[in-house]
Amino acid sequence: MEYVIGCDVGSQAVKAILLTAEGQRVAECGADYAIQYPRPTWAEQDANDWIAALTKAIHGLLKESGASPDQIRAIGLDAQVDGLVPVDASGAPLRPAIIWMDRRATAQVERIRERCDPAGVFQISGLNLDPYHVAPKIRWVADHQPEIFDQAHRFLLPGSFVANWLTGQLAVDYSNASSTLLMDVRTKEWSPELCRLFEIPIDRLVPIHPATAVLGGLLPDIAQTLGLSPHTRVVLGCGDEHAACLGAGVVEPGLVCDITGTAEPIGAASAHLHFDETGLVETHCHAHPDLWLLENPGFVSGGTYRWFRDQMGQEEVGRAAQTGADAYELLDQAAQTVPPGSDGLIMLPCLMGAMTPTWNPQARGTFMGFTLTHEKRHFARAILEASAYALRDITDRMQGMGLGLGEIRAVGGGARSPLWRQIKADVTGLPVTLLHTVETTALGAGLLALVGAGFVGSLEEAVELAVRVVETRQPDPAAQAQYESYYQLYRETYFTLLPVFNRAARMKA
Repeated sequence: MEYVIGCDVGSQAVKAILLTAEGQRVAECGADYAIQYPRPTWAEQDANDWIAALTKAIHGLLKESGASPDQIRAIGLDAQVDGLVPVDASGAPLRPAIIWMDRRATAQVERIRERCDPAGVFQISGLNLDPYHVAPKIRWVADHQPEIFDQAHRFLLPGSFVANWLTGQLAVDYSNASSTLLMDVRTKEWSPELCRLFEIPIDRLVPIHPATAVLGGLLPDIAQTLGLSPHTRVVLGCGDEHAACLGAGVVEPGLVCDITGTAEPIGAASAHLHFDETGLVETHCHAHPDLWLLENPGFVSGGTYRWFRDQMGQEEVGRAAQTGADAYELLDQAAQTVPPGSDGLIMLPCLMGAMTPTWNPQARGTFMGFTLTHEKRHFARAILEASAYALRDITDRMQGMGLGLGEIRAVGGGARSPLWRQIKADVTGLPVTLLHTVETTALGAGLLALVGAGFVGSLEEAVELAVRVVETRQPDPAAQAQYESYYQLYRETYFTLLPVFNRAARMKA
């Protein structure tokens, strides 16, 4: 028997999956790590925590499956997008990684905005001029930690950091590079114009390759650390939302991948370049080298529900510990007793700034409309509904771009919730399907490994082998009608509060 491993280096954990050469899932294993929040809207991680978790996850796979090192033919990678890891010549990180949700580089973005036409930047990169992306984060380091900027041999993204640790090779794939604000999305090469604009030396970026590129075998000492053979091939891989779309089979028109993890990226595949003039939907490269991914990179979603569980759900956490139940399921059960619209309670899911209805680093999480009649169960349901309203912002815009959506494929940990899936169907008016596994991110990395190992000839063939739908939730017409008014109230609340958000940000500054 021969196998491949898919490794997802996510926001809060590494998840690894073992697949047979025929794409069948044999084992899964994971290992967690923390996010540090030094200041509001800042988010960092120790990049070495990713390595420790990757090692633990692979050891767990081998133990659970009984597979021997020489049976593992390839490892495919994916990783959280839009993180920055400045490294020295040996590949060691020079500071904690500034991860995707960090929006500290607002001042750097405003300075760049004064020097250029943001619409022109969008036409080159397909991206919004926003501190979410990597280029402003590099400029922040240059402005506030110039000694680290000067020492940095390369500016790596999380996936490139892990790939370099495994193989000693410096590389980034199309999908990750396309979310930096430094790549020309048409040519799939670094843009000299954008590098000059951000004053980032192009020679401190790494070569760009397709996600299916094989970097070589494992370094001998790394192979020993992981318990694998040095002959195991390492496939460069892609961004995490791109891998999730691949693992969900979103490689054809009409399908939307809704990835409910810590964040909630939403993407649709296209064989042709599209640009959303409103900027809500960005144009990225897909994990599939011949496709583009029209996507919103994601508002904080599952991370909000986790915050609510940790801060307000102590009762459910305690009951779960005593009974073996899941605290989220207990919260869902309570939320199920609340009618659509949460009796007028509206939430804006902007705990780390907004990615929808507009991109706005100044926006903040808001509950509106609560009274003394509202209970914890209402707040739980309002959080689930807020995610669905934000999802509809994006699917409506995609429809307006002519993408012709017919189905949402729900993946990620949040997809395990039947209530959440039904709310999303009712709010968007689109059927929401569940796949045989919600962990499609690691699966997508595994599909890349199948190609890299030569077990399949194309990613389409890999998808055909490994992806299947097991349930579909159709919109309920009565609930859909109720949600129409609440969705409009959600949007009115957001746009009414824009000047308040801006004033609050000035007061905080």
